[in-house]
Amino acid sequence: MKIFDFLTSVRLTMVLLLGLALAAVFGTLNVPAPGRYEVYFQSPWFRLAVALLAVNMAACTLKTIGRNRRDRDTWFTRLVAGAATLKSDLDPGADRDALEQRLQGAGYGIQRRGDLLVAEQGRLGRWGSTVVHVSVLVIMAGALASGLGFVGTLNIYVDHESDTYFDWQEQADLPLGFTFRLDAFSAEYHPIDIEITAYEPATRRELRTWVTREGDSIEFPEAGVGARVRGFDPHLRILTLDLFAGGRALGEYRASAGAKTFWEGVDVGVIFMPTGFRDPILRETRSTVSILEEGRVVAAGEISINRPLVHEGVAIYQTAFDRDPYGFWYAGFQFSRDPGKPLVWTGSITLMLGLLLTFLLPYRVVGLVEVDGAPRLVALRGFHGEGGAISFERLRDAIL
Repeated sequence: MKIFDFLTSVRLTMVLLLGLALAAVFGTLNVPAPGRYEVYFQSPWFRLAVALLAVNMAACTLKTIGRNRRDRDTWFTRLVAGAATLKSDLDPGADRDALEQRLQGAGYGIQRRGDLLVAEQGRLGRWGSTVVHVSVLVIMAGALASGLGFVGTLNIYVDHESDTYFDWQEQADLPLGFTFRLDAFSAEYHPIDIEITAYEPATRRELRTWVTREGDSIEFPEAGVGARVRGFDPHLRILTLDLFAGGRALGEYRASAGAKTFWEGVDVGVIFMPTGFRDPILRETRSTVSILEEGRVVAAGEISINRPLVHEGVAIYQTAFDRDPYGFWYAGFQFSRDPGKPLVWTGSITLMLGLLLTFLLPYRVVGLVEVDGAPRLVALRGFHGEGGAISFERLRDAIL
């Protein structure tokens, strides 16, 4: 019994919380490796401290459950002892049955033992703190179960496949349990501001410069042509134009400046080159992927930002993308399995419900006892301070 009393003591709870808080501050300011917070917070001694807190909370929860189940005995005992500070003697001629009906009308549930009567309001709110404790324990269990999962990454080219991923904790390539294939990839940007310059082909003399954006059109009356900016690839720095003259489409024109300068397409006697652009703002990425088992495609889908593909409990997220110097796309993916995620979500939801029960359904208890031939209304729980005294007076007035 002494061990149980120690495990349920508030002093132990405060020591554990303060110790964990100080350890968390130290671990945040002194990271063992750049960005590797998990090396510290998943260490055996830190997990042991969290486990001790969980044992403390579990013991407190059991104690609270037992107290809640026995509390009606406590109210009748206190009612007989007359130890309450808030009490009011009612009219000796008051009808007990009428008083009981009015208490029920005020939202109180009635419990009788002989001539003693205990009335409770917000009984469900009594269990709010217990629900909060259990919810925190469920969240802790979910965090512990998460350690049974994994997180890893994979960089892969379009049309390539892999049955392994790189596990950062193990620092090694590990099997996925299936084959992952990247079928296609595309990156979409918000319209990019582009500077386009027209040159004379023979002398490379600059003729005119426009600052425009994708989807807009430019006019070059001196050459008798115009162009619509169909698109601009910020990775390869390739500009694509649709040329027209006199309202008639002439065809497509592509050009790039810099390390790989070229132009091709319709010859209108003028060279159009992209000479500057604003940094693009990414709008969306789309990766079309397939999951294979024993050479057969068992699942396929599209992965985009905040929309992973889930296969057999493994969530696959898009994390990176780029083009190599030869223009080939590759993309980065994160693979994660978190067995504790359902527990964490369940605990988070019930935690909110427990808090709502605690604050929205205050638990109040009053009793009726016969003293010197007159009924006496006694406040047993939930009537604290000046506000509680006012609520008690209102209840007394309501049942009279």
